[in-house]
Amino acid sequence: MAKRSLPERPDIEEKVVGALYSKTDIVKTLAEYYNDALPRCGYVEDHFWTNIRIILCMICCGFGLYAQFGTKFPQDRSVLMMCVLAYFAVSSVLAALDFWIMSISVMCIKLGEESVFLDVNLPAFESKLTTSLRSSKRTVSVENSVGLYFDSDGLLCQENVFNDFASLVAKWEQAGKDGSSKKDK
Repeated sequence: MAKRSLPERPDIEEKVVGALYSKTDIVKTLAEYYNDALPRCGYVEDHFWTNIRIILCMICCGFGLYAQFGTKFPQDRSVLMMCVLAYFAVSSVLAALDFWIMSISVMCIKLGEESVFLDVNLPAFESKLTTSLRSSKRTVSVENSVGLYFDSDGLLCQENVFNDFASLVAKWEQAGKDGSSKKDK
């Protein structure tokens, strides 16, 4: 794997978190930053799993629409039951996809030939934010205080976020060179 130089931090409009004590707002602001900044740096987004998720949702909606508008209740009771069962079966596959594959990712990018999920995790009532790159083969992560990423007014410190991402990419590439397939922290 050829080592690629890390790109410069892109100029992104300032991001402000709605509430510094809200886990959802903090993760949302970081996700928006990554979704704006990383494509501008040349990282290619991988939409494969997102597209699979959309297709499964469309199948669920198709079963629901057919059950609602394509059947008559007393006469098509068996067809209606099959639509309901199929809806819940596909919804279960969708839930499994969200739980085991998508997990806490904010986006999926290509690093080399490999699809890698960028995860941002802030446990409830904690100040430590874990940012990680994850694939089926390995995981590298960095953990820092949320205070490193936001100032007292809620303004995102883009330099710190981007520098931590750059260090994650460097760890990822180093782990790939070492040939380790274990989960790293």
